[in-house]
Amino acid sequence: MRSGCVLAVGLTVALLVLAGTSVWVGSRLLKEPDVTATAGTPEDGIRGQQKIFEIARGEPSRRGGRQHQVVMTEAELNRFLSKHLVEVASMPMVFSALHLAGDGVVEFKGLLPLRHLLSASLAANLVPATWLDRQVWLHLNARASLEVGTTRSQRRYLRFDVQRLAIGRQPLPGILLRLLPSPGLKGLLRWRMPESVEGITIEPGAVVVKTSS
Repeated sequence: MRSGCVLAVGLTVALLVLAGTSVWVGSRLLKEPDVTATAGTPEDGIRGQQKIFEIARGEPSRRGGRQHQVVMTEAELNRFLSKHLVEVASMPMVFSALHLAGDGVVEFKGLLPLRHLLSASLAANLVPATWLDRQVWLHLNARASLEVGTTRSQRRYLRFDVQRLAIGRQPLPGILLRLLPSPGLKGLLRWRMPESVEGITIEPGAVVVKTSS
C-alpha cells in the first residue's frame, strides 16, 4: 500500500473515532493524562521571568562575541508558562505541565477546547457541534531542537518534533498532529527565539540556553 494511502486511512480512522463514539469520548478523550512535573512557586515564576528577559536582552553574536549560559529549572519554566503560554500558542489553552525528561525530550499536557484542536481541518465538520466546545487534554512527547537559518540574519526557532501524541489518554498517530492545520498548534510546536540564542539543551529537570553578547 502506498504511503499516501496509509496516511489517508490512518487519518480517516482517527476522524471516525472522534466523530462516532460518544462512549470513547467520555472515557478516553476527556481523561487527564498523568505527567509528573515540578509545578513551581510564585518565586520560581519571578526567577523564570527574569531569566527569560535576560535571554531576550542578548544581542546577535559578533566576531569575538562572549558566550553566556542561562539555566532554567523545570519549576521556573512551568510557573512562567502557566501565565504566558497563551501568548506563545495564540489560542485559549490552559497550561498544565511541562516535564523536562532530558536528552532533548520534553513531555507536555494542556487543556483546550476541541474546536481549537481541529481548527481549519475537515475533522471539524465531522464532529457534532456540541462536542467542539468540550475541553480536551492535549498530551505529547517531543524532541526539542534549535532551528537556525543558513545566515545569521534569518530568524531562529525552538522546534518540537512530536514523538508521541494523545488526546486525553487515547494515543494517536504522531502524524495526525501535522495533518491538523490549526495555527495555534503550529505556534505551540515552533517558538520564535532571539537571534542571540546559540544553543538549547534539554537536561533532566532543566533547560540550558546558550547565548552570545
